[in-house]
Amino acid sequence: MKLKTSYLGLELKSPIIVSSSTLTGNVESIKHCAEAGAGAVVLKSIFEEQILSDIKKEEGYTDIYNSYFEAQEYLTTFMRGNEIDIYVKLIQESKKVVDIPIIASVNCTSKGEWISIAKELQVAGADALELNIAIAAFDRDLNPRDIETEYIDILTEVERNINIPVSVKLGDHFTNISQMAFNLTKAGAKGLVLFNRFYNPDINIEKMNVVPGNSMSTQEENHNTLRWISLLSSQGVPCELSASRGVYTGEDVVKQILAGAKTVQVCSTLYRNGIDHIKQMNADIEAWMERHNFNDVESFRGLANKKEDIKVAERLQYLRRNYDLH
Repeated sequence: MKLKTSYLGLELKSPIIVSSSTLTGNVESIKHCAEAGAGAVVLKSIFEEQILSDIKKEEGYTDIYNSYFEAQEYLTTFMRGNEIDIYVKLIQESKKVVDIPIIASVNCTSKGEWISIAKELQVAGADALELNIAIAAFDRDLNPRDIETEYIDILTEVERNINIPVSVKLGDHFTNISQMAFNLTKAGAKGLVLFNRFYNPDINIEKMNVVPGNSMSTQEENHNTLRWISLLSSQGVPCELSASRGVYTGEDVVKQILAGAKTVQVCSTLYRNGIDHIKQMNADIEAWMERHNFNDVESFRGLANKKEDIKVAERLQYLRRNYDLH
């Protein structure tokens, strides 16, 4: 029980959470994650955009939907409901076979659906909800402040309408991540997941077109997460931090906890090494704890932040910032 911890008010037998992915998209895989020693799982996100895309594809099969509004409306309602029913069933069936927390994940494109789907997932029995908000400033006329406000508004409305704990998965593209983190906690976030990994494009130089890039994180990406877990933890952000992106080994987990993370989320390392790799990661964490005489995870969480050299996390281009904008 050395690895026992908590996150979002939920008890976890390990600080390792399997993040939202196809690894958490079916009951058998979720059961495997639990048996391998995962502390919790975040279900594969339900995307409103994907539902709408599927509806458009279905509409394209026949002209009837273009001719009759009632038929089009029925199709939209049916397919939306069907997709959510599948997700609800995944929550319910998973909870029957595992004893670890099941965290639902949702991404929507319209404000009303954030609330509606969140309510349905709570009723289904989700232990918590992770908001997979992804708004990028691709439009040059879009004010960055409006993007930040949108994040806050979505969280505020969802948190107001459900009772289970809510976390927000953030990207690392904000001008002031620290301020954004504090504003989200004021709006009700019980946890922040750092960081989301967005779709990466590449270019096929033979066909000269844009193609999907590498979808997996690399271990080197762990350093940026480590920086911001350290900074936010040392600044006293009043919510729990979950480190994501680039966490591959038990040693990576230890580093993030020393920096102040409550949990870590893993995905790419399990694609590369298999779900049973969680067992090795847990064993490596326990071995490290034995060597350093720690009896529980909480006893070393944030310990690195108590040392003066945590200021290294603020350094840019090998030199720590030496200016003050105030």
